Amino acid sequence: MRWITVWVIVFLLMVAGLPVEAQSEKPFGLPMATAASPSTWLMGQPYGNTIGAYNFGTQWYSAGQGLHFGIDVSMPCGTPLVAVADGDVIYVDNLAFGAGPHNLIIRHSQANVTTLYGHLLDRAPLQQYQPVTKGQLVGYSGDPDETCDSRPHLHFEVRSLDYRTAYNPIDYIDAPWHVLAAIGPFNQPLFQQDMTNPRRWMSLDDQPSTAFGGARLNNYAQTWPLPQEQRPPGGAPPYRLLSTPPAVSWQMRPLTYENCCAIHWWSKTDPNKLYALDGSTPNQLGGVFEWDITSGGMTGVLLAPPPPILSPDGSHQVLASGGLVAVRRLADSAEWTVQTGGFTPTINVDNTRLLWQAQYGRAVPGGTPPPVEIWVSNIDGSNPRQLLAQPRISASWLDANRLLISSSERTVTTLAVYNLGDDSQFVLGSWDRLRGLSLAPGGGHILFYQNFQADPAANAINLLATQAGAQPQRLSWFGAWRWRDAESLYYIPFEPQSPVQQLAYYHLITGENRLLTSSLSQPFTAANGDWSASPDGARLVFQNVADRRLWIIEPGAE
Repeated sequence: MRWITVWVIVFLLMVAGLPVEAQSEKPFGLPMATAASPSTWLMGQPYGNTIGAYNFGTQWYSAGQGLHFGIDVSMPCGTPLVAVADGDVIYVDNLAFGAGPHNLIIRHSQANVTTLYGHLLDRAPLQQYQPVTKGQLVGYSGDPDETCDSRPHLHFEVRSLDYRTAYNPIDYIDAPWHVLAAIGPFNQPLFQQDMTNPRRWMSLDDQPSTAFGGARLNNYAQTWPLPQEQRPPGGAPPYRLLSTPPAVSWQMRPLTYENCCAIHWWSKTDPNKLYALDGSTPNQLGGVFEWDITSGGMTGVLLAPPPPILSPDGSHQVLASGGLVAVRRLADSAEWTVQTGGFTPTINVDNTRLLWQAQYGRAVPGGTPPPVEIWVSNIDGSNPRQLLAQPRISASWLDANRLLISSSERTVTTLAVYNLGDDSQFVLGSWDRLRGLSLAPGGGHILFYQNFQADPAANAINLLATQAGAQPQRLSWFGAWRWRDAESLYYIPFEPQSPVQQLAYYHLITGENRLLTSSLSQPFTAANGDWSASPDGARLVFQNVADRRLWIIEPGAE
């Protein structure tokens, strides 16, 4: 029945004139017996050229050419794990392979590879050279820090028979990986871009093999996103409130040429303009390309990378290089230096203040957290003052005067609001395993989800007003969301066993909840789980898995 369903979807795609991703038989199943969900497991860090591997390549991944040479699946300690295929146990707890405190290596002769299960809770209940069958229990997941609340996950590898080469598990395991990537603890984008080869290794399924002991592959001279220590704090988009989307059929149309573009973003000032980092010639610096949504054509190459760091309204630019920071007003090119200690600031929504985080050392999960200071100043750099100082703390602009302060202790995150107008503070609350925090346009609400809670009902998306005394409201659906305006969302329902996705609309105040596209007549799959809404909330963009082009989703004609 499963293959009948898949081919029905493929046939409908062909009838609809949409590109179809080639179907290929993969030899392995998932190493978990249960379906993905916020109660069971979610995708963590994928294999390859990930942002995490780029930032922590020296600390963790130097032996694997700076790449993440396995796939991490987030799950509670004690989750049962199964064999992905028939095979023979070769090693139990051979820590020469790393991935402690316990690991397991199985040889799959028919596929000419071995699999490694890392960070197991206990010694696997198997013996060396014991045969195993696909789906057989082989162990239980654990935590590399042996706490079960630090970063519990399964680290899963596929290696050559001589163990010297690691392969992308996604090439072997039959699962809708791009759908799974829509929900998880890692933010978008997933992969680190090389400005001299912008299309290489930018998707879940185009990652290179890893030769253990080989030279680092991601030691990029020019790259995006910025390294962890150079990123500015976040902030809510400017307030916007829209009418209900029209009750018409939504349509999809391609925008760019094939293989464009893994990293893309909307103009802050023109909702009909989309930008992308792209370049088709290896070893040649790429550029920032502008696409016109209305005409469907490329305007041209605007500037050399990296992308500019702009204020929420696009009127000011932050310049940071070599430890020097300046702010430029784009209307008249006026520019002034600000003293932030070299840390990149964020401009508030009315262009009156700067916010920056002084972090003295790199935050490595499982390690000692570095000290962090939260600073603000006027936009010209005058009146700088330190607001807070402690490890595991961060701040984002909610609006022109308020900051959302996030602090964590083990698995619990506490959220508070700091008002710069009178230096008052109040706590919104504390939540265990808070994930996916995002701010509504205008900062009046926040959304986040919780996972792996003892009470399954608590594994849900929570809506919270940023006002004193506000109580969180659990939403009736679970999925990946993007803000449409201050009171409504677009979301993709999380359907981890389906190869295709559909788009829905939800209104926070009225509770209106309706599908905008159909998985049968208008199926799509956003590559790497990455998609976004335009600044006016009128349309969305995603890179299609099937043809690696950017596609637009928007209302059809009335």
